[in-house]
Amino acid sequence: MSRFTETETALIERLLALKALQDMSINVFDIGVPLIAAGFTQDEIVEVLYALEQDKIITLLPGNRLLMLKELPEG
Repeated sequence: MSRFTETETALIERLLALKALQDMSINVFDIGVPLIAAGFTQDEIVEVLYALEQDKIITLLPGNRLLMLKELPEG
């Protein structure tokens, strides 16, 4: 498994743990802090966030927030 895939999996699991739903705004620190504590770098996290934004799953907002555009599949 590539490091990108590992980071993506961990980030999506974190969003699911936060019960992220469509149209929900989430503080990026609520995602990043636990992932950094788990050994991921800020650059790895940002790379995945940009990919999710490109896939129109999230959009990044001012003030270190993101908006869920779609619900994530569980499991």
